[in-house]
Amino acid sequence: MKRSNLLVLGVMVMAMAFYANASRAADTASKTISGKSACATCSGVTDAGHAIMLVTEDGTRWVLIGDSASYKAAHDVRKEGKAMTATLAGEPVEKKDEAGKVYKEVKVSDVKVNA
Repeated sequence: MKRSNLLVLGVMVMAMAFYANASRAADTASKTISGKSACATCSGVTDAGHAIMLVTEDGTRWVLIGDSASYKAAHDVRKEGKAMTATLAGEPVEKKDEAGKVYKEVKVSDVKVNA
């Protein structure tokens, strides 16, 4: 009797771990961030390419990495301080610029320039 209880408990724990992992992946795919656009390199945040940077209302700086058609279109107007919304395609990585200020770098699948 104890062996079957342990087996059921083990299967339940594995199922919960799998569910938690799958739901976290789905959650990342549907997350978006919004903010005012800027050029990450021109603003002194990064030195590798002129990526789009969004500054959210709370002041968090997000450097966006992407290559979709919508990213390229938003890249052309990144210096104009337009409101943009980006759909995350990966987990954000926290980094520091040369001055030691924190920013987040993240891969994105879509960037919309808000009207």
